[in-house]
Amino acid sequence: MRTLFFAIITLITLNSCSESDNTPSPFVPVTITPVLIGKGNDISGLTQISLKITNQTDWNTLLSSMNSVSNTFAQTTIDFVNYDIIAIIDDERPCTNFSINIDSITEYENNITVQYSSSGDINNCFNAVVQPYHIVKIPKSSKPVIFQ
Repeated sequence: MRTLFFAIITLITLNSCSESDNTPSPFVPVTITPVLIGKGNDISGLTQISLKITNQTDWNTLLSSMNSVSNTFAQTTIDFVNYDIIAIIDDERPCTNFSINIDSITEYENNITVQYSSSGDINNCFNAVVQPYHIVKIPKSSKPVIFQ
């Protein structure tokens, strides 16, 4: 009787350890909430660019190229051990009502996708050459960034 009891317990234990318990869960995309560093349209003369900055040297290069507005940034000291910078600088635009917006940042299994849009209307605007930009900080990641 004791042997039968242990056989039943062993059988139940082995059946409860199915392979499905060892199958990893599928990756679920995660929306990243960025921290605003700077946003505006009061620069000009830079190259249109979308980039991920992962180190102090590249960040200093961007800051010096944006010297006229970098003093208005919410932060200029970044902890690159824990954070990366996402920077989008648009083309030069003919008037001040143009902007660029980071609409969403989503982490997928193999990359991070940054969705952004630009807006503006040449009608009813003050004529001045401007260049919209949007710069944010996100948690550090080794994944490549795709800009869309």
